[in-house]
Amino acid sequence: MLGVMQQPPGGYGPPGGGYPGGYGYPGQQQPAAPNKPITGSAETMALHAMTIDPKTGLPKGEKPPAGPAAVLSLVCGMLLCLGPFTGLTAIVAGLVARGQAQRKPQAVGGRGMALAGILLGVLNLCVSAGALVYYLTVAE
Repeated sequence: MLGVMQQPPGGYGPPGGGYPGGYGYPGQQQPAAPNKPITGSAETMALHAMTIDPKTGLPKGEKPPAGPAAVLSLVCGMLLCLGPFTGLTAIVAGLVARGQAQRKPQAVGGRGMALAGILLGVLNLCVSAGALVYYLTVAE
């Protein structure tokens, strides 16, 4: 007769032991669920409460992730070779991202990334305008 934690003889059964579906053998403890709530003594709960910022729900010291508009602003700002189209996009997306980050600072980050995109967009427009002026005056 098989014991509680013993596998059948001859190597029968699923890899790692247990029954199909990951239920394990009778009497065997199940692995912890990935989203299991934190429980424990008062000290454990207090320690966990000290590591989470109640405003953001993120671990203390972590900033919220950058919004998509901030990323778009920075990427378009870096594409100086494509002319004023990406410069205008970088400026508009950067202004939108700064507004979102100002309205919801606990949920949307990327204020610095958006500012960098705006500055690169302005640089892009200045370089494009300078190149146009040079082309119109010197190239004739």
